[in-house]
Amino acid sequence: MESFHSDRELLRSFMKTAQYMAGLTTHEDVWRHIGELIVKFYGAAAAGFAKRGAHGEIEFHHVISCRRDCDFISSKQMEETICEVFETGFLAWRPVKRCEAPCTVIFLPIAIGNEVSRVMFVGHVETESVSNDVLNVYLAIAGLAAATVTRLVSETELKEHRVHLEKLVSDRTRQLSLTLDRLELEIKEHLKTEEELRSIRAHLEELVQVRTAELEKANLELTIYSAKLERINEELREFAFVASHDLQEPLRKIQTFCDMARTRCIPDPDETRQDYLERILSSASRMRQLLRDLLQFSRVAIQAAPFKQVDLHEIALEAADIFEKEIMETHCVVRIENMPVIEADETQMLQLFQNLIGNALKYRGSESPFIRIRGNDDGRGFCDITVTDNGIGFDLQYERVIFKPFQRLHSHGAYEGTGMGLAICRKIVELHGGSIRAESEPGAGSTFFIRLPLAQAKSEQLIVK
Repeated sequence: MESFHSDRELLRSFMKTAQYMAGLTTHEDVWRHIGELIVKFYGAAAAGFAKRGAHGEIEFHHVISCRRDCDFISSKQMEETICEVFETGFLAWRPVKRCEAPCTVIFLPIAIGNEVSRVMFVGHVETESVSNDVLNVYLAIAGLAAATVTRLVSETELKEHRVHLEKLVSDRTRQLSLTLDRLELEIKEHLKTEEELRSIRAHLEELVQVRTAELEKANLELTIYSAKLERINEELREFAFVASHDLQEPLRKIQTFCDMARTRCIPDPDETRQDYLERILSSASRMRQLLRDLLQFSRVAIQAAPFKQVDLHEIALEAADIFEKEIMETHCVVRIENMPVIEADETQMLQLFQNLIGNALKYRGSESPFIRIRGNDDGRGFCDITVTDNGIGFDLQYERVIFKPFQRLHSHGAYEGTGMGLAICRKIVELHGGSIRAESEPGAGSTFFIRLPLAQAKSEQLIVK
């Protein structure tokens, strides 16, 4: 398998891993897919999991290998090391020489709750160098696996508990109904005095109070479980945000020390060395831009302001003003027509049109750019907006690809950017309850079709607390 060496490739592989795991619905799928993803995306020779059996023995499961000679799974050394990881809760690594090509095996604990329930092991051929970055990614995958399994188990428990509570309420209601029917017959047949009627009335009120208390208790338990599930989801969002944010610190150090080496440590610089330093600085700068765009993408969903009435004509004009210099230099014409007033997040609407106008200017053709932004109220509570340009266009087979994060149709040398602009546009439109698509033809420009509701349902408004 091919090893990964750059932060960008590691980040891309980790994001693919997180995307895979986000779509899983059972915790058994987690164990089955992680081994495949590690071998596929991280250049491992083999990967799998181990757990304790009913009698304390070590059981291996979901083992994935890209080599036929990786027979180290059955070695005594493997079982001893896995037992050590179960007991200590710390990661470990061991050279294993049973294969034709000796391997170095990394063992990582996976804790569900307060107990190490699985050990993930990853084998690399001994001639390969397992960097600290790859090891950190494996640790992050182990943590993500634990969080995902915890979430899935909690969701299952919540569903089972809800079904159980609904059954209890149904059974209790049926019993009370039967009791009330029986008491009513007894009242008609046996009770003759007013005191007896008052006593029975008091008894019935007590039964109602008991049932009310039971229902309140059941609702409280459902509220507690819902809050627990919300906390787990919030922790997963914070995990993705912090992982992207903290990755920027080593990039800043790389740029600082490379710049110092270029300006201070080489008084008579050699052209080759200068070229290498420039390449390193360029790669680090591009990686920081990728991380900044990723953070911006993640913040779209969690940092929305309360929706209010927004004039899209004014927003489109403001977005065009941001590119005033480029528009004047390229003799671009921006025409804005019939834009409606809608209920939306003003900042996100500005970002939406800024990205679309910037996209049209970046991918302009040989002629002076022409950008037309036009709105139309469909009379059914929605508005349709088109953004048309006369740029270089693209093949329509890539229409879905361009709205995914980090997807580019051109090299970095041809056009700058990280491939996040249209992904952010799609996220903003979807958070507002709308849709976005594109039509284009190479050399004939592009048209983006946006559909947005004029008013937002109260339950759909994202309000930061």
